[in-house]
Amino acid sequence: MWLVLDHFSRTLIDAGIANAILLSVIVVVVVFTRQPARRVVLAQTGVYAALLMYPLVASNPSLRVYPVDWLLRTGVVPPPLTPEPNRFDFVGPVVPGPAGRTPPRGRPAASQAEWPSGERLVRVATLLYLAGASVGLAWFGLGLWGFQRLLGRSSEARPETRRVFDELIADLERSPPQPELRVSTWLRSPVLGGVTRPTIVIPAEIEEVDVDRDALRLVLLHELAHADRGDAWFNALAALAQIFWFFLPHLWWLRAQLRIDQEFLADRKAAGPLGETTHYARWLVGLSSGRASRALASRKLDAAPTPSRSWIGRSFDTPMLQRIAMLLYCPFVVEDRPPRWFATGVPTAFMLAAVALSTFRILAPVDSTVLLHEAQAADPVVRSFQVPEFVVVPARPNDGRPNPAYVLPLPLPTAFNLQAEILATPRALAQIRIAGCPLLPESEAQALLADAAPDDVPPTNHAYTLRHEYRSLKASIDGREFDLDPRILADAHWLTITPALDETATIRDLLINW
Repeated sequence: MWLVLDHFSRTLIDAGIANAILLSVIVVVVVFTRQPARRVVLAQTGVYAALLMYPLVASNPSLRVYPVDWLLRTGVVPPPLTPEPNRFDFVGPVVPGPAGRTPPRGRPAASQAEWPSGERLVRVATLLYLAGASVGLAWFGLGLWGFQRLLGRSSEARPETRRVFDELIADLERSPPQPELRVSTWLRSPVLGGVTRPTIVIPAEIEEVDVDRDALRLVLLHELAHADRGDAWFNALAALAQIFWFFLPHLWWLRAQLRIDQEFLADRKAAGPLGETTHYARWLVGLSSGRASRALASRKLDAAPTPSRSWIGRSFDTPMLQRIAMLLYCPFVVEDRPPRWFATGVPTAFMLAAVALSTFRILAPVDSTVLLHEAQAADPVVRSFQVPEFVVVPARPNDGRPNPAYVLPLPLPTAFNLQAEILATPRALAQIRIAGCPLLPESEAQALLADAAPDDVPPTNHAYTLRHEYRSLKASIDGREFDLDPRILADAHWLTITPALDETATIRDLLINW
């Protein structure tokens, strides 16, 4: 169970970060795009990308890119900027083996092999996400059930209303299938719903005997404009994307902007056949004033109340004011449809970017086989190398090279953190080198070697650390930190241990993380 949850958590994190990057770019482009039709295309592209991102990340393509791992390995980002793994999270029961080789590892629990740090936090966050998404899906399903219940209690439109509706469809030359028209006493304003078959539901008050024909045409034209653009089913997709990625504010903003732009375009299309947008704007003002649908429908458009001037000078921070401003004071020609190059090229470019971002991995993938084999330095989950015990004996001269170094089977990473316990005398500490780096400061080592007096001090334990960061190399012995020249590692390709000339030392629990 936990292994499946960890798989889901890692995929969700990667997909969420990819979505955040892509949607941020889309939001910026939407902000600088003034045509509502083009903004709708951008918002729809963002919704499609958000819905497809998790399947793209989980589909396991052959190409994998690990940017964080690359930054750490190249030294661009210092290791301290990321949580350092605990060695006990990686290595299980240690079986003594040959020096310099990675020790065999027992089979640890799943929690020890999959998350180097933050295991509980990530799992709790994932469970909270699943709970939030479940609540959102339940609310979405309740909305679908409520609309179906509304349709079940609705009735057929009167012949007069149906005649106006059929005339509009004939004038607009709409191709089948046509949306259905229903009447409900439960509504106060018209709505368009239905995913597979769009249905326009109007309030029963609009069908009164004294209904105004032009007002009814406005209502039906507006809803038909939504049906022509497929707003009903796409709003359902946008709702699902918002449910699955409810923690991303980008989708909340895009969905709100999408609704406003859809209303802009529907208003323009509804007001167009009448030839005068002022009448439609007055009708919108009356609608926003809270009048009942019957009063609005029965009143002649010419007798509609004059828009109040109280909003003049205020920012257009409400959707209704923005709709009225677009109708009356739009400074540019509004496109009914975006250009073909925009409708095809821009979504294609963003979807290709989504595919590229889906190959990025922030965390190393969960490899279930890591639980069944010995730890290897190349494991994607285990980025560490450990030597339980290494006896450093003086080496014999070889081919004229005094004191050759022992070479361990580990290519030296560009950035790493090494720690070890060393049992040695002070003179041995002054001579031993790990990866070519001294264990003591240069002045202290020279002073110990210059002392000709016999050293009767018994070997003692010392804690040694070596940290190579971006343009920085620091060592520490028993808590005393000192700087080293990073050029020491310029020609180092393997992890080496250089012994003392005449003394034996023991290195225990040598652990290098990178």
